[in-house]
Amino acid sequence: MTRQLLTEEPGRDTARRARQNQLTRAAQWFAGIQADPYGLLLRGGTDDPRPHEERVREQGPLFHSALLDTWVTADRAVADALVTGPAFDGPGPDASADGLPYRSATLTLNRESAARLAPLTGLGGPLLRAAGEEDVEKQTVTLTRTILAGLGERFDLAEDFARRLVALVLAGQLGLPGTAHEDYARLLTGCRHALDGLLCPQPYATARAGEAAEAGLGALLEEALGEAGPDTVRAARVLSVGAAETTAVLITNAVRTLLGQPGAWRRLAADPAALAGTAIDDTLRSAPPVRLETRTARDATTLAGTELPAGARVTVLVAAVDRDPGAGPAAAPFALPDDLHFALSARLIKVIARAALGALAEALPGLRTDPAPVTRPRSPVLHAPARFPAAKNA
Repeated sequence: MTRQLLTEEPGRDTARRARQNQLTRAAQWFAGIQADPYGLLLRGGTDDPRPHEERVREQGPLFHSALLDTWVTADRAVADALVTGPAFDGPGPDASADGLPYRSATLTLNRESAARLAPLTGLGGPLLRAAGEEDVEKQTVTLTRTILAGLGERFDLAEDFARRLVALVLAGQLGLPGTAHEDYARLLTGCRHALDGLLCPQPYATARAGEAAEAGLGALLEEALGEAGPDTVRAARVLSVGAAETTAVLITNAVRTLLGQPGAWRRLAADPAALAGTAIDDTLRSAPPVRLETRTARDATTLAGTELPAGARVTVLVAAVDRDPGAGPAAAPFALPDDLHFALSARLIKVIARAALGALAEALPGLRTDPAPVTRPRSPVLHAPARFPAAKNA
């Protein structure tokens, strides 16, 4: 397939979009300087987001970031009402309304579209090759062993292992021809900032490269799957962009969490079949791969006793919601809510992560990593690793 080239925008539109991008980023920085906890979260630095999340909780069930015109919650009951309430829909207004001119064109599903497309990406459905979870697990374990065998003693856990593994699993599940797998993986690299870009303006070059990558991905999927119809191609695109970086971050977060607990990695290596699933569930609760979820009120409504106008934005602090003392110990992790794009991928993300984590521990019981991996700048949604140095043996 011919590589998608980065084309030049007309000069005036280029300048307008770039300026809008910069101004939105400046507004987030200004909010942080004014000690707005949501602004501090969106600045997307490498510091621990938990203190800022707890400051939001201290403000009550629904905090209004006046400087950024967004309502923010760390309350589980409010979060549940948000993703189930009929008044709320897509992840945000259009780019002209919130200053994000390079928002992903792929992750724009409303609930109606998500409900229509989700059956296409179910295991045993018409798009994915796997009849059930066991097929995905077998594929993931085989690819894990192959990738690890090709790596040296020292490698990058995020770049060399997790991201490559997920790309190859997804390519296989989508039934892409083998000749397209490397192009698919390369295009996913360009799309990895999409979820962060829903809330945090990315650097201009990164944002433009992301647009080109999404366009190239769409062309690749159209070529491979177009005969199945436009909904199938769109579902494959949403699945790819939504699942790839999310799954890789979930895997690396799980590894980091386990290695930070004395003996936990060795216990997993001794019995991955029994413990990997629990480890992934625990990671979804304590270190979720997507930390911010935003919805927009399509109609005027009331949430947590507060009247919200149509167009109001509400952001859920996912990790903080799962730390909510009022949620109860039996509450399932809030991460990856299934009302929008994760309706197409949440189950697959969890299956791949579980199988990858178990196979990694079994193959490398002596794995060690840098205790402080480098977090990618401008990644408040994913808190994704830029680098995660690892060694096969302690």
